[in-house]
Amino acid sequence: MKKMKRLLFICLVGALLAGAFTMQALANTYDTALQTVIDEFEALDENVYTPATYRLAKMEYDKVKDLIDDSNATPNEINDAINALKKRIVALRVRNGSEPLWKTYADYFEIGNIYSGAGNLDPSNTRGLLTSTHFNSLTAENHMKPDNLSTGGAGQPGTFRIFEGSNHVSDQLVRQAQENGITVHGHVLVWHGQSPGWLNGGTSGNYTRLQARENMEHYIKTVVKHFDTYYPGVVTSWDVVNEAFIDGVSRIPEGANWKNYLRQGNQSGWYKAYSNGMLEGEDPSDFIYDAFVFARKNTDAKLFYNDFNMYQDGKSKLVAMMAKELNKRYKNEYPEDPRQLIEGVGMQSHNYIMDTPPSSVENGILNLLSAGVDLIISELDLFCWFPWNAEPTGGSTSGYMDLRDRGIEHIIGSTGTEEQRNYWINRGITNGSEIEVIQAEVYAEYFRVYKNYAASIDRVTFWGLNDIQSWRGGHNPLLWNSDFSPKDAFYAVSDPEGYLGVDHNYVKPVPASKVAGIILDYNDIKPAYRNGKNGGNFISDVAKLMGPKTYFNNEPPSIKKGELDLSNRAYRRAVFDFLKSHPGMEDKIITMPPDTFFINSKK
Repeated sequence: MKKMKRLLFICLVGALLAGAFTMQALANTYDTALQTVIDEFEALDENVYTPATYRLAKMEYDKVKDLIDDSNATPNEINDAINALKKRIVALRVRNGSEPLWKTYADYFEIGNIYSGAGNLDPSNTRGLLTSTHFNSLTAENHMKPDNLSTGGAGQPGTFRIFEGSNHVSDQLVRQAQENGITVHGHVLVWHGQSPGWLNGGTSGNYTRLQARENMEHYIKTVVKHFDTYYPGVVTSWDVVNEAFIDGVSRIPEGANWKNYLRQGNQSGWYKAYSNGMLEGEDPSDFIYDAFVFARKNTDAKLFYNDFNMYQDGKSKLVAMMAKELNKRYKNEYPEDPRQLIEGVGMQSHNYIMDTPPSSVENGILNLLSAGVDLIISELDLFCWFPWNAEPTGGSTSGYMDLRDRGIEHIIGSTGTEEQRNYWINRGITNGSEIEVIQAEVYAEYFRVYKNYAASIDRVTFWGLNDIQSWRGGHNPLLWNSDFSPKDAFYAVSDPEGYLGVDHNYVKPVPASKVAGIILDYNDIKPAYRNGKNGGNFISDVAKLMGPKTYFNNEPPSIKKGELDLSNRAYRRAVFDFLKSHPGMEDKIITMPPDTFFINSKK
C-alpha cells in the first residue's frame, strides 16, 4: 500500500513538473511571437510605405506596447493586439510615386488641375511647385465663367473684362500656361449659373429668343477669339454648354426624350429666353445647338458638353441622345465640315467613395461612348461622406481636419439619415486614416477604368490640389493634405495596380489591319462597305495605308516600357480615326473598344 501511495505521489509530482515545463514553453513561445512582431514593425522604414497604411500599423503597434506595460492586460487582449498588428503590417502599401503624374500618364491622357490665381504656377510656393510638376493641363476654376469675363444687368449692354492688352486673371492663366508649355481647357461659355443678366435676362427676365441668341453669339465670338488671337494654340478645348440637364436622373423610361429633362424656365435663363418668341419647328432646347454652332464657327478648339452625375445610367444616356441628335442635325446642315459639332463630353465626377462604385463610372463611360464622342474626366474629386453636406463640418471650412487627424468622433456625418451619418462607424471604421485608405482604393479603381478607356479619354482633371483649399474641403476629396503632404490617394493614382496589389494589363502590339478588324467586330460592322466586283473593304483600306515597319499615319505600333514592347494607344487611335472618318462609315457611329478588348498578356 505504501509503495502504491509513493508511486502515485511520484506520478503527481511528475505531472505537475511536466505541466510547469509546458506552461513555461508556451510562455516562451508567446513571448517569442510577441517580440517577433514588434521587431518586424520596428525594422520598417516609414518612408517606404504610404502614409495612411503605415499610420494604421503604427496605431496597432502602440496598442501592443501599451498592453505590454499594462499589468491588468489579459493574454487574450495582447494576443488580439498582436494579430491586429500583423494584419496591418501585411496591409502596408509601398509608396510608388517618384515621377510627375503627367509623365506617369503620358501614354494615356493629359492630367489636369484647376487654376485659381497667380500663385498656382509659381514654383517658389508649394502649390505652384506641385501644379507645375504634376499637371500638363489647367482649367480655370471660376475665372473663365461668363460672370468673370463680362458684366452687365438684364437690359444693359454687356461689358467685357477681356480685350487687347487686358490683364484679367484669365489672361494671366493662359499667358502662364503658354510660358510653361501647358494646355488650357476653357470653362465655360454657356451656363445657367454664374452668368450676367445682360446675356439672357435671367430666370426672372423677359428676353426674347432673338435677343438671347444675338447676345450668345456676340459673347461666344468675343471670348474664344480673344484667347485664340492673343494666345494661339493654348486653349485647346472648351466646355461650350454646362449642366443643361436637371439633377437626379438615375433611370429613364424606354423611349425617353432628352429634351424633357433639361433645366427649364425657372432653372435656366437660356431655356426661358429661347421659349419666348419661338417660330414653328423651333424648340427651347435649341440654345444648346446654337451655342455649339457659334463656337464651331469661331474657334478650332475641341468642343465639349459638360455635366455632373454622369455615372448615372439615365443621365449619361440622355446626354448621349442629345449628342447624337445634334451631331446628326449639324451634319445635315453643314455637310462640308468633317468634324462633329459636339466632339466630346465632360464627366465632372464629383463622386462619393461609398456611393459611386467604379462599375457605375464605367457604365456611364460606355453610354457616352455610344454617341461616338470623346471624353474628359473634367472635375474629379472623391467625397468621403454622403449626402452633399454630410461632411462633419456641415459644408463649413470652420473646424476643418485632415483625414489623418480624425478620430472616431470626427468621422460622423453632420446631415442625412442615422445610417448615413454613422456610415463609417456602422462598418467598423474608427478613424480618418482608415477612410483615407478606402478613398485611395477607390481612386485606384477609377484610374484602372480610365486607363482601360484611355483611347477615348483626352484628359483627367482634378478639381483642386489639397483638401483644405477644395471647394468641398470638409469632404477631404483630393490627393494632398492641408500642408500639401501626399495622402494615400496620391500614391494610388501614381500606381493604381501597385496600390491594389493586382497585375498590370500588358497589351501586345498588333498590326493595323488586325486593329481595324477588332474595332469593326466590336461595333458589329462587317469589313466590306461596298458589294459587287469592285467592292471595298475597310481592313484592306487600312492595310494600304500602313507604311514602313507597319506605321499607321506616322504612329508606330509599339512603345517601349522597360524590356516590354507594348501596344501604342495612339497607333490604335489612328486606325480608329481613319475608320470613323471613312466615307463608307456615313450614318454609322463607332466606339473605340477598351484596351482590355485587345490582346492582353501578363508580364
